[in-house]
Amino acid sequence: MNAFDGNIRLEGERLVLRPFGLDDAAALIEVIRAGEDFLPPNFPQVLEAEPIAWFLREGVHKVQRFGLGVHLAATDRETGELVGTIGLFRVNWEHLTCEVGYGMRPRARGRGHATEALSLVSGWALRDCGLFRIELRAMVTNHASLRVAEKAGYVREGVARGAERDADGVSRDMVVFSRLATDPDPGSPPPGAPHRRSGDASGRLLVQDEKGRPQ
Repeated sequence: MNAFDGNIRLEGERLVLRPFGLDDAAALIEVIRAGEDFLPPNFPQVLEAEPIAWFLREGVHKVQRFGLGVHLAATDRETGELVGTIGLFRVNWEHLTCEVGYGMRPRARGRGHATEALSLVSGWALRDCGLFRIELRAMVTNHASLRVAEKAGYVREGVARGAERDADGVSRDMVVFSRLATDPDPGSPPPGAPHRRSGDASGRLLVQDEKGRPQ
C-alpha cells in the first residue's frame, strides 16, 4: 500500500509544502554553508555537487516511492523561499501509524510556520492517506516544539525517559504526543458557530496525478 503516490502539494495561508527537487540545490547549499541545524539526519551535510544533485533528484524521494514516508520542503507561499522541512517516517500500514518530524530555518522560527506545516501534513495524512495515528516526540527542554505540537492539535501522552541521545551522547527524555484521525480538527469552529465558505479555507490540499492534473 502506498497512499503517497502522485505529486504532493499542500497549501496553507503562508506556506506551500511540496517535494524537494533540483531547483532546491541553491537553497540546500546555502543551508549547508551556514551550518543551519534544521535538516533531517539523512540529508546531505557536505558541499559536494554530485551527491547533492543525486539526493534532490532521487535519494530524497525513495521513502515516498516505497510508501515508507515522505520528505517535504516547506516554502514561503509568496516568495518560494525554503523555510524548513517536514516529513512522515516509520510508517506502518498494518497499524496505520507513523511519526512526524520537522525543522525550521533559524530565520523562520517564531513566526508560526512550524505550526502551519504540522497542521497541514497531519490533516492530509489522517484525512487523505488513511492513517489513523501520528506520533510526535520532542525533547522536554524544547519548549518551542512542545507549543507547536499543542497548537496543531496533538495530545500529550507522557514522557519517554532517556529515549533519544543528543549530540553530546547524553540520553534525553522525550515528550510523546499523538494525533488521531478521530480527534477534532484544531481549526474546526465550535458547535453552533457559522461555517466558513470553501473559498475562505485557511488551507487546501492539491494532490496531482502523473500529468499534473488535480485529483
